Amino acid sequence: MAIHKGAVLLKFCAIFILTLFAFEGKAHAQVSGSITLVSDYFYRGISLSDGQAVPQLNLVYDNPDGWYAGAFGSKVRVNSKNSDGEQILLYSGFSRRLNSGVVWEAGATGSLFPKATDLNYGEIFTGIMVDNLSARIYYSPNYIGLDAKTLYLEANADYALHERIDLFSHIGWLTYPDAKPGQVINNRFDARVGLGVNFAAWKLQLAYGISRQRRSYNTGKYQSPVRDSLVFGASYLF
Repeated sequence: MAIHKGAVLLKFCAIFILTLFAFEGKAHAQVSGSITLVSDYFYRGISLSDGQAVPQLNLVYDNPDGWYAGAFGSKVRVNSKNSDGEQILLYSGFSRRLNSGVVWEAGATGSLFPKATDLNYGEIFTGIMVDNLSARIYYSPNYIGLDAKTLYLEANADYALHERIDLFSHIGWLTYPDAKPGQVINNRFDARVGLGVNFAAWKLQLAYGISRQRRSYNTGKYQSPVRDSLVFGASYLF
């Protein structure tokens, strides 16, 4: 049942994104993106590149009515025995500014691993944004091949130190509300702080991240030790 729900979310994201891109030319909609090289791909406190540098591509569609959609792709290494694979993350949602100035949003994501399809999963999310602060909560019926329901809560902040320099931070909390004893960890905490430098169409970032969990786990494919990290990224924006 959990796998079926995840497949439904993946299909929903794919169909929704294709529909939005079909209307790209209407109402002055905008498509933007970036090409990035990161020294290590950390996702919610876990390295998905086994400590290796990987390229990434991100495309975003924004509609002035509040709808948005996008696609993110990255090379990954889901365990030490596998050759390089890929992750394709599709996402779509809707945002609305309230009279108070707070921006509310809701949407769905779908993550595909073509060379490890049992890791495919979908999520729905909702969140709020105020100025340079944002918070989201995600729910997945079958998180990244663990056959378990998860909630992920995150908060993000950005602060401009200079015209071209900004400080950014992230805090996340992953929890398994119905995990069986010995199946997966009960929760995982991750945090990151870094500096970004912008010039012309380029953006450079250096971030230090930490991750903590109660005990290790092994899913057969998705294996990565929790560790602190220092990650450098260079992006070309278009």
